[in-house]
Amino acid sequence: MKKENTITKNKDFRKVYSKGTSCSDYNLVLFVYQRNRENKRFGVTTAKKIRKAVTRNKVRRRLKEIIRKYKDQVKDGYDIVVMCRLTGKDSDFSDLEKSYVRLLKKSKVWKKE
Repeated sequence: MKKENTITKNKDFRKVYSKGTSCSDYNLVLFVYQRNRENKRFGVTTAKKIRKAVTRNKVRRRLKEIIRKYKDQVKDGYDIVVMCRLTGKDSDFSDLEKSYVRLLKKSKVWKKE
């Protein structure tokens, strides 16, 4: 992901958590916050209960690739944080991908086709 499309600061993550809306399923939790800017930004977190750093990083890499693949299908002007749950660590790439697309459509951030 490009730097301008990434949420990096802790205060930005907290703003999305506190002021945004969320929806979830078995694998992921999606936090969405509407901004007044044109670009869209994404952040990826994992549950601290996923003990091993290797596993957490593997899940983050998968989620970043899924976000990169579908970023053109997301409406502009949103901050989106994707959090992987403890149950998501055992899911394969296609399950995470299906969960992500389902949550985007559920939160009404998916562009109409």
